[in-house]
Amino acid sequence: MLALLALITALALAREFLVPVLMAFLLALVFSPMCRWLRRRGIPEPVSATVIVAALIGGLAAAITAFAMPISDWVQHAPDHMREIEEKLQSWSGVAEAVSDAGKEIENAADAASGSEGATEVVVREGGPMSRIAFEAPLVAAQTALVLIVLFFVLASGNLFYERLVRVMPTFADKRRALTIVYDVEREVSRYLLSITIINAGLGVAVAIALSLLGMPSPLIFGLLAFALNYVPFIGALVGAALVFSVGLVSQDTSFDAILAALTYWGLTAIEGQFITPMLVGKHLRLNTVVIIISVAFWAWLWSVMGMLMAVPLLVTFRVFCKHVPQLWAIEEFLSGPEIERRSEDQDEA
Repeated sequence: MLALLALITALALAREFLVPVLMAFLLALVFSPMCRWLRRRGIPEPVSATVIVAALIGGLAAAITAFAMPISDWVQHAPDHMREIEEKLQSWSGVAEAVSDAGKEIENAADAASGSEGATEVVVREGGPMSRIAFEAPLVAAQTALVLIVLFFVLASGNLFYERLVRVMPTFADKRRALTIVYDVEREVSRYLLSITIINAGLGVAVAIALSLLGMPSPLIFGLLAFALNYVPFIGALVGAALVFSVGLVSQDTSFDAILAALTYWGLTAIEGQFITPMLVGKHLRLNTVVIIISVAFWAWLWSVMGMLMAVPLLVTFRVFCKHVPQLWAIEEFLSGPEIERRSEDQDEA
């Protein structure tokens, strides 16, 4: 237990370093099969790695250029939008008014308890949203650069890590098991990430078109948000629907239009989550739904947004590792879904 607590503490303290490094290795798992495919056709790994990293930089720059201005405008006018949302919510019920009255009563009680009428009031003004974004921007830029640098060198090294892994294993059985684990992790994670990326891209296009037809502002931004948030199971759909509803209260004429936009977003994510993803990914993923929710919550608590994005790939990696270690088969069965099917070779080894 002490070792586990120490490990969790180390993961939390080393967040700024571990998050970009792990993200780089997850991306390397996705692009490594492509680099090997290109190598068999005469293109060396450094060239493939350069092209892949350049494409990622170009896509990232295009996304920032296209969406920086609308997002900055939203953030800059966030206080005004919050007041408008509060005013519209007040027309639904007296909840907001009751909360405001309760806040005033608490403030009056605090003043009476202090008993100092002539006390000087000290107001601490925090920076606005834009100032916080500007404060965090250098760290985000440095972590992004670290992701791209580590990704380039991992891809350019080819099978160097696999060769070193084989050399350090003491016996032939250990060498074989280590390579099996590595290649299974690569296959499962790359298959999951590529499949979910294609599905999320289709969802983003559908959300952008649907919200555009409903008259929502900046439908492309909502499409991008749907694409990014859908990497987080369950929670991403809730956050996206809440954002659509909030913006709809400000931009739409009636509250019914805002509810319709949020329900449309929720309906598209429900169709994706209940039919499309299980059909294309479910039979390969085979993870316990409760474990997925707990994993997302744990990594969100530990590493915030990036932790939520990496929660499922890390869970897939751990399940594959447990699958090939007989002492951890009980954990693997707990992590897997109801339709787990063991390979015959695993049964023979047992």
